[in-house]
Amino acid sequence: MSKKLFVVLSVLLVAAMALTACAKATVAPVATEAPMATEAPVATEAPVATEAAAPVKVCMVTDSGGLGDKSFNDLTWSGVERGVADFGVDGSYLTSTQPTDFAPNLQACKDAGAKLIICVGFMMTDDCKAAAEANPDVYYAGVDMAGFDLANFRGVTAKMEQSSYLAGYLSAGMTKTGKLGWYVGIMGPAVQIFGDGWYYGMEKYNEVHGTKVINIGYDANKPGEATQTGSWIDADKGRSVGTSMMDEGVDIILPVNGGVGAATAAVMQERGSGYIIGVDQDWTKTYPDYVNQILASVTKSVDVHIYDAIDRVVNGTWEGGDYVLTLENGGTQLTYNDAIAVPDDLKVEVADLQAKIISGEIVIPAPVPIQ
Repeated sequence: MSKKLFVVLSVLLVAAMALTACAKATVAPVATEAPMATEAPVATEAPVATEAAAPVKVCMVTDSGGLGDKSFNDLTWSGVERGVADFGVDGSYLTSTQPTDFAPNLQACKDAGAKLIICVGFMMTDDCKAAAEANPDVYYAGVDMAGFDLANFRGVTAKMEQSSYLAGYLSAGMTKTGKLGWYVGIMGPAVQIFGDGWYYGMEKYNEVHGTKVINIGYDANKPGEATQTGSWIDADKGRSVGTSMMDEGVDIILPVNGGVGAATAAVMQERGSGYIIGVDQDWTKTYPDYVNQILASVTKSVDVHIYDAIDRVVNGTWEGGDYVLTLENGGTQLTYNDAIAVPDDLKVEVADLQAKIISGEIVIPAPVPIQ
């Protein structure tokens, strides 16, 4: 072998060894690290994480007013929305257009796996109670219903006679005609107390000031004769009843009729006179177009009750019973419209009455049975 050929062969042999070494260097880490990369996520933990994240299902059944009523259906739903935001619950609702929808909708919520079912409106009372009795493993929360004495049910009552009493006194002090008006959608105990407070508050003003303000549409001694529109959604009824009362000389009206009452405010706006008392929510916020017609509102914070019920289900602190909204705990309030000038001395009188109601010095008479 020549010396030149030997050198060439030596160079080729060294190159081959270098290539082999490089190949091993690049392959070895892949072979040893690949299994570690696939094993890093713990396979047994994935299902646990998914299970823990499964949200509690909350299903609300509306009354015929439905969402968009700017009243207690909307207020109830806002409580659910807060539960969704704070606790991550799965919130949904079913709309009832007539009483025969209540039972099927409640059953549909249960079939969908709802852990908490919310019944809205006193007209659903019997169906909600029957559902709660039939499904003890499901929680129920009622709006405008209470006293079921069931471990899986939480109701709510509101001392609306308290805030309405203040509204009646305020309105008697603000009327220019000496005539107030009141009407309701469909009469029942949950709405009767609005009328009682309104009537007795007006009577208190007459007693204190020696006036003779009267009320058209409601007499606490004859609740069965109250003016009713027969609907929670027909705005035309609000226009016609409001117009009729104003034609009789009424200049301040309390309509316990959800959004229907806004149609009365519209008539007042068109005529350029008259005040309305908002119900359930602060109407300066829900009906800002009528801000010049809204004297004040009597609020009913049922959303607080619903949020509390969701909290109890999520955190395992549920107890059957009823949540009571009062002047003292802020569950109901008389909320003034700052755009309307109310004499300071009248506001002082109203504040004094509120303190006396809270202390028990003023006791509003119990409702007379509806005949």
